[in-house]
Amino acid sequence: MGHEISAPRPTKWAYYYILKYIGLPLCMILTGMDIILFFVFKYGFDSCYGVFCLIN
Repeated sequence: MGHEISAPRPTKWAYYYILKYIGLPLCMILTGMDIILFFVFKYGFDSCYGVFCLIN
């Protein structure tokens, strides 16, 4: 004899916070790793790193 209510759903603010606290730091970490690897391969191993080297 009880009433069923709908399950909780994420709001638009939840998506904003997911992007802010998970997506943005992840992109920043990966960008930093890419920059570090670029310099390691370019100056440490004197080799090509990335797709742009295949174009040149």
